[in-house]
Amino acid sequence: MELKFGLYIIATPIGNPDDITIRALNTLKAVDLVVLEERKPGTTLLRRHEIKTDWIELNEHNEKKMTDEIFEMLIMERKTVGLISDAGTPLFADPGNKLVHLCHENGIPVYPVPGASSLMAMLQVSGIPLRNFHFYGFLPPGKEERIQALKTYKAQYNIDTVFLDAPYRLKSLLRDMANVLGSNRKAIVGYKLTYPQEKIFLGTLGEMITMTEDLPKGEFVVVISKVLKKS
Repeated sequence: MELKFGLYIIATPIGNPDDITIRALNTLKAVDLVVLEERKPGTTLLRRHEIKTDWIELNEHNEKKMTDEIFEMLIMERKTVGLISDAGTPLFADPGNKLVHLCHENGIPVYPVPGASSLMAMLQVSGIPLRNFHFYGFLPPGKEERIQALKTYKAQYNIDTVFLDAPYRLKSLLRDMANVLGSNRKAIVGYKLTYPQEKIFLGTLGEMITMTEDLPKGEFVVVISKVLKKS
């Protein structure tokens, strides 16, 4: 497979290893360099598919330095580069946006290689009409800052909203959401989507606290439903 020069943003599985496209595999094999977020999940993926392409890490700890180095490879050596995150579609709260921005500013082509996404997987099973929704992403990790952010969200938005957070924070997140947004607010939780342990919970935030109480740590997505106005 011969690739055009540029940066390829490649989606990888979020849980089930079969959720990778033929195009993603062919691209990972054909690029000159693969940019990983973290070594362990990235190299595990490459080994699983017998991909021997050279790789380097770009993450929150080295983003400034490595962005400059990768950009120089692109602009000076005209290398083809593939960028992946630890799981799913890159650049939703992942490092790499600075590199993409630099490429756009300097005329280096950026190509999407679409695939698995926890955001889209959650919306597929939510039952929410997909005419519009708000992607909030990650709330602040600290309890006081998170509560303040939820109060601001409550005051500013009334729209179906998608939240992400760290795998170990589901219980504290749901408690804070129930306290600020109301325990009767409708919500949907997708737990370990596409894994064998996958679970979908529907109900109120108060019910969610009880339903998820015994879950072990795991990736999750939370959708908060808008408040329907009484006619």
